[in-house]
Amino acid sequence: MKFPIALPPFSEQQKIAKILFTWDTAIKQTRKLIDAKKRRKKALMQQLLTGRKRLPGFNQKWEEYLMGELFKERRESKYSHLPLLAITGNQGIIFASEIKRKDSSNEDKSKYKRIMPGDIGYNTMRMWQGVSAVSTLEGIVSPAYTICTPKNKVDVNFMGYLFKFPTVINLFWRYSQGLVSDTLNLKYNNFSQIKVVIPPIKEQRRIAQVLSTAENEINQLEEKLNSLEKQKRGLMQKLLTGEIRVK
Repeated sequence: MKFPIALPPFSEQQKIAKILFTWDTAIKQTRKLIDAKKRRKKALMQQLLTGRKRLPGFNQKWEEYLMGELFKERRESKYSHLPLLAITGNQGIIFASEIKRKDSSNEDKSKYKRIMPGDIGYNTMRMWQGVSAVSTLEGIVSPAYTICTPKNKVDVNFMGYLFKFPTVINLFWRYSQGLVSDTLNLKYNNFSQIKVVIPPIKEQRRIAQVLSTAENEINQLEEKLNSLEKQKRGLMQKLLTGEIRVK
């Protein structure tokens, strides 16, 4: 079966291809830059979160602590008037309404847990997969989450990055209880027994600033990539249908 298609003159085809190639090149370069920035951030985490590399001006000894010495559990409930939040692995803590899936939460939210800015919330069943985040919002979350409030020995943003570090995620897996991965859970009592080695709080804050800067660079590039890809789709729609003609 033959399908006739409408084509512009050859010279116009060449110009259209050249325009789209320009966007393809920009997209490819941005992706490469994102990959490079992600590798750099990973290397920074490996060096700074382990003390292999010290930032200028810091030379104090790192100390070992139990998580229970660094965090207490927040178990406040009956805050149904607060907005419902969700703790995600990649987007952090966001309003549940921003997640594009059916709301499966209970209608009665009196037992849902309160979370405050500066807390760290984690998915009790998926902490071994690194599903945790620092909260910048006040709201309530499902009882399936554990809420940790930092004590005065830690910078919460530093600990947020430490909780994403593969070595520490492996500790979360080791201390989780359950026979198979689908049933593993890390309740606060077991979480509190995990040991970590961390620097003094001033160094924690500086490390968190460095990693935050690296993360922001990646986020800005990803926004640029999304914009370029959207522009390319729009150009293809208009140029390949003749809606817009090139000179």
